[in-house]
Amino acid sequence: MTENLIILLDASSGISLQAQIRQSIVELILNHSVLPGDKLPSSRMLSQQLKVSRNTVILAYQALVNNGYLQPRQRSGYVVSYDAPTTRLVDTPGMNEVSSNVVGRDAVDWAAKLVQSCSYIRPVQKPVNWREYRYPFVYGQVDDELFSHSEWRDCARQALGMRNFSTMVGDFGQHDDPMLVNYICSRSLPRRGIKARPEQILVTLGAQNALYLVAQLLVNSSKHVVLESPCYPDLRDILLQRTKSITGLPVDSGGLILDEDVLSNADSVFITPSHQCPTTHTMSATRRRQLLDLAARHDLLIIEDDYEFEMNFLESPTPALKAQDTDGRVIYVGSLSKSVFPGLRLGYMVAPESLIQQARALRHLILRHPPGHAQRTLAYFMALGHYDAQIRRLRRHLAQRRRVLQSAIDAEGLFSHSAAHFGGTSFWVSGPDWLDSRILAKRAIKDGVLIEAGDAFFDDDAPLLNYFRLAYSAISSERIPESVARLAAVMRTLKP
Repeated sequence: MTENLIILLDASSGISLQAQIRQSIVELILNHSVLPGDKLPSSRMLSQQLKVSRNTVILAYQALVNNGYLQPRQRSGYVVSYDAPTTRLVDTPGMNEVSSNVVGRDAVDWAAKLVQSCSYIRPVQKPVNWREYRYPFVYGQVDDELFSHSEWRDCARQALGMRNFSTMVGDFGQHDDPMLVNYICSRSLPRRGIKARPEQILVTLGAQNALYLVAQLLVNSSKHVVLESPCYPDLRDILLQRTKSITGLPVDSGGLILDEDVLSNADSVFITPSHQCPTTHTMSATRRRQLLDLAARHDLLIIEDDYEFEMNFLESPTPALKAQDTDGRVIYVGSLSKSVFPGLRLGYMVAPESLIQQARALRHLILRHPPGHAQRTLAYFMALGHYDAQIRRLRRHLAQRRRVLQSAIDAEGLFSHSAAHFGGTSFWVSGPDWLDSRILAKRAIKDGVLIEAGDAFFDDDAPLLNYFRLAYSAISSERIPESVARLAAVMRTLKP
């Protein structure tokens, strides 16, 4: 009997003790530290050795039995199975010799081989370890404390249950999870004043995936596109893959400034009317009607990115532009990741059925469909009321953080800012004309303050360097005043 297994547990690792025990025993088997037929310590003995509950060990052993690593022996505990894997799948005979000859080799001139370069793409970046910084004003991220992990885990378990298994593991190529689509139709869209049938909805890997599909289907070198300026950088880069004929129209406190001469010669306009990215301005009702009239008059398509539609907590939100669309020329894009967590990567688009069919076929070629388990888990999260509770919790905390951030910015007197009347998760901030926010961001990070320089939101030929974004979704209210004070102190050192 292998009486003393060398198993080290780390309670702070974030991995359950049961999972750590399983991993350790599998590692011992694959490393030949224990051999087929070897008897393992009893559950009582191992629990005493590791100072964990006996039930934790029993569950770990049972999981290893289910996976073929252990065999139960009546009244004798557990032994290493004679059928257990004894080598790793990657340890194929002869593979080490082959791989050692090619590691590090790069004889191909990839620059010459590429038919398209993506080196021009410049996304807004943040450190991979941004959570380790004390003052993270990073956009699109969530405060872990505001998310109900246990409820999401319960929904994931239900999605994996036998009742759902056949649906969840199937191919969704020609459809999406009907349960999720139903809740989008009945819960999400009505909040924005939109009525849609399931046939008019396509689930995507986040809102950006929807924007990419639309660009692939509707934009090419002969098409002229209008964007907001400043705008979402990834959208501009997506469109640059399809056409160089792009015009940016400025925005003010009323949203996109309409220029009929420009719009009359365009084929489509991409717009964020509810929370303009990045200024957060909301397009006025008057301009919305004017834009719809112009679109009808000049056969213009409108792509509405309503990426933060759930983050309305100050005033009653203005209905989506799509809600006023009477002839199907507005394509609506929504994000579900912003309301839950960014890594979920689920969004959707709403459009006439004929376009959805084309988008579904294109999606099929790229990724077939978003993962079925993620779709069904989110559907349960909505059905059981957790999604609505999450939204209410986010709105409450975001409203508080917004108030604190606004007061802190105003107290310093060095910045001016804009923020959506209805809520949102960020401030668009402008410093003095002499400020280069790229330098400010590099200097501030040394004090633990993460901000997003604003140059990426503008065209390359005309970036405004004194702008930057402060997002407050991932930073606690308690840390905001000190972080703004530190940022202001760094800015003062940069003054010419």
